[in-house]
Amino acid sequence: MEKQALITAISLSMSLCSLILLSTAIFTDHWYETDTRKHKENCEHHGSESNDQKSRVMPMYHLPLRDSNNPQRNVGFLNPVPLGSMEDDLLENWSSILGLGVLESECGRPLFSTYAGLWRKCYYLGIDQDIDNLISKGIAQQCTSVKYHFSQPIRLRNIPFNLTRTIQQDEWHLLHLRRITAGFLGMAAAVLLCGCIVAIVSFFWEESLTQHVSGLLFLMAGIFSTISLCTYAASISYNLSRNPSFIYGLPNNVEHGYSWSMFSAWCSLGLTVASGCLFTTYPFISRTKIIHSKTARDSSV
Repeated sequence: MEKQALITAISLSMSLCSLILLSTAIFTDHWYETDTRKHKENCEHHGSESNDQKSRVMPMYHLPLRDSNNPQRNVGFLNPVPLGSMEDDLLENWSSILGLGVLESECGRPLFSTYAGLWRKCYYLGIDQDIDNLISKGIAQQCTSVKYHFSQPIRLRNIPFNLTRTIQQDEWHLLHLRRITAGFLGMAAAVLLCGCIVAIVSFFWEESLTQHVSGLLFLMAGIFSTISLCTYAASISYNLSRNPSFIYGLPNNVEHGYSWSMFSAWCSLGLTVASGCLFTTYPFISRTKIIHSKTARDSSV
């Protein structure tokens, strides 16, 4: 009994650590990061045009007036206003940005170092002076919320219908992938918590049965976590391969990858599966040993 209690305590400790790691991953914003410092340095030293780096902030300072019925549209420009999504801003002002020549070079794209989680996408501060200035002046927001609802499609001016339809379909696919990721992670955390509660109960009542039930709950939580992590990786790959590539893709010299929140989620998955396997298999192993010992005792008698 002491050995069985020790196994229960070890598995329960692993599952509690797994729950803490999973909660940390869910509520932090470092799942995926991009680092554009090397890209900026390369553009500063080897850029094809000296104005490329200056034009990377042009869409935010010099966007033409968006109201097509306004007679001042072609005369003046908007004052700086808070903007959230850089991609939406580029899409909505496609023709104007083309006229400014921003998209003629990769060095003219508004690329800044970012980190993103399940709920927010943020710019790093202290890395790029351009985005620091835009945020301090209130022109850009440091963090924007990740969309989990399909909003009204933006009106894309002077863009072929097929490309407009592709962009909107891609938004639908990404939306479903995000919902699957968040939904299954939430279910994994809930099932993992239930498994921990059942494991605690095993110290006081029907140890063998409650161990088996909690082990199955832990394995179920591991399955949910695996689904969510795979769909998150799929959403990142899908987003980078979207069209138009000069808005959604990344240049080769931009470093990007998964960060410590993702690593925390994978560690949680490993501990959950290990705890589930231990809780599920140990009652069978101990029961088999008891049966063998009884058989040996009866045969000796």
